[in-house]
Amino acid sequence: MTGFKPLFKQMFLQKVRYAHLVLLVQTFAVLFMTIISWLTNDEGNIFIFFYNPRDYNLFDLILGLGWVTTIFADIVFVALLCWQNEKINLSQTWRLVPVSSIKMWLINIFSSLIQCVYIFVIQLAIGFVVLLLDFLSSHENLAPEIKSFFGLSRGYSWSDFWPFLEFLLYLVGICLIIFTFVSFADLLTRTITDQLPGKNTTGIKILVMAILVIVAVIIAFRFNDQMTVMYIRHAMKNGNEGYVDIIAIAIAEFFGGSVLLGIIDSYLMHKFVEPRMVNR
Repeated sequence: MTGFKPLFKQMFLQKVRYAHLVLLVQTFAVLFMTIISWLTNDEGNIFIFFYNPRDYNLFDLILGLGWVTTIFADIVFVALLCWQNEKINLSQTWRLVPVSSIKMWLINIFSSLIQCVYIFVIQLAIGFVVLLLDFLSSHENLAPEIKSFFGLSRGYSWSDFWPFLEFLLYLVGICLIIFTFVSFADLLTRTITDQLPGKNTTGIKILVMAILVIVAVIIAFRFNDQMTVMYIRHAMKNGNEGYVDIIAIAIAEFFGGSVLLGIIDSYLMHKFVEPRMVNR
């Protein structure tokens, strides 16, 4: 049996090129829009809205453009990872590796999650460098701003870091639920269409997947409503009706849904998809 480390390394190296591609395209996009905005001298640039409009300068513009393009870049990157995940799940070449289908699926998802962390850290580091240059160009001290952001100016407390940690857990939960749901829709669609008589056309697969997605989204919204109501009732019962942590509810739903979908995905892969691939 192939170990975790070599298999994870191969998947990571195969996917990391997409991270570099997205970062490269984002960098060129920011530079292009910065040059256009700077040449046109558009001091009413809408991108300054996303940062501190105290003084219009080059680094303010870069930071604002970087913030906006990061959202779109990350969406594209997650979509590429989903496509790569399913490509690996259904690859005849990867099936030759002496490892169980469940272990292969878990390493596949984990490597994609680490890729998200990888690109997030790089984007965060670049953003911090630009922010530092912005403060240096304005002859301002960045340290008080950092202390104020984390609440360190009034004394050190772990509770000051909780919103940031909660935000990170929220991002991880979103990535996990997207990866597991895409695998669920793809694997279940293939399982259903493989049982249908006749030749499975692309149109039938798209129709089945669309139906599955619609049904799953409706169920997810209903479940979210029920969870929110239960949480609010519990908070009111304990005298906390003035505070409802919606982010915490979403995190619990994301991780719980990811575990449930992961179990279903592993079952579909082991019982239906893998035997079908072996018999081809």
